[in-house]
Amino acid sequence: MGCSKCYLIVFNTIFLFFGGGCLAGGIFILLDKSEILVLTRSATSSLNADDVVTPSLLESAAYAFIGLGGFVFITALMGFCGACCENNKCLIIYIVIVVTIMLGQGTAVVLSIVYKDQFDTYARDNLKTLQQSRYKGPYDTSDIVSLAFDVVHIYFQCCGVDTGAEYASISNWNTSYAYDAGGGSYVVGVATIPATCCEFSDTALFPSDITGFLNSMTNNTCPVTQASSYYSTGCYEAIKERFSQYFNIVIGVGAGIGGLELLGVIAACCLIKKDKDNDEKDD
Repeated sequence: MGCSKCYLIVFNTIFLFFGGGCLAGGIFILLDKSEILVLTRSATSSLNADDVVTPSLLESAAYAFIGLGGFVFITALMGFCGACCENNKCLIIYIVIVVTIMLGQGTAVVLSIVYKDQFDTYARDNLKTLQQSRYKGPYDTSDIVSLAFDVVHIYFQCCGVDTGAEYASISNWNTSYAYDAGGGSYVVGVATIPATCCEFSDTALFPSDITGFLNSMTNNTCPVTQASSYYSTGCYEAIKERFSQYFNIVIGVGAGIGGLELLGVIAACCLIKKDKDNDEKDD
């Protein structure tokens, strides 16, 4: 019983601090958005920070932090108070909440397995819709969605959602591309793929120094000719493959959290049983 009580106190103390931190962070963002915007603009001075970090985006993040923090804080408080004061009502509320969370986690795992193919189709279709409507090309970093596609191209060494050929059907991106044909003579061609789908020797220059970044292209005709230095792998598969490398870690962390939650429920049940046994003895 002593171990159960200590476990609940230590476990829920950690989550009290976590929930309180989320609450404080969310409230701070809401109360002082202007200060956060200044700090963010300083950190992203090379971008158009007004487009990248908007007040509405900050507010959404703040409300998410407050919601998550509040939920975690209340749950942990029930467990903490129930263990410290041996209050059965708090412990019962704690058990109900944690069991509900565990059921939700289990349901999410089952649904992710059963509807995996449907999710893949849904995710691909939505990414393609964003690509068709929002992609502007690597010369314009004002749109966060367009910029995200370019960043993914570069750092995952991929092109498009499924293939770079998708960009041939997109009409709202800047396909003009000027390159040195030799002897200082520049030719303006029509790009069939974004420049970010090509190989570069210095990817760290994007997006702060677009000119320097483009000059580091290993084959300057790549956007027009789709030379061998073009990344032909689709970004959806590239990202999926990269994250699959960490799948076992995610499973392990999830199983660990589930185990801790289960121990919390067992510990709370032990304390409730102890209290009932004591009542029976008194009777």
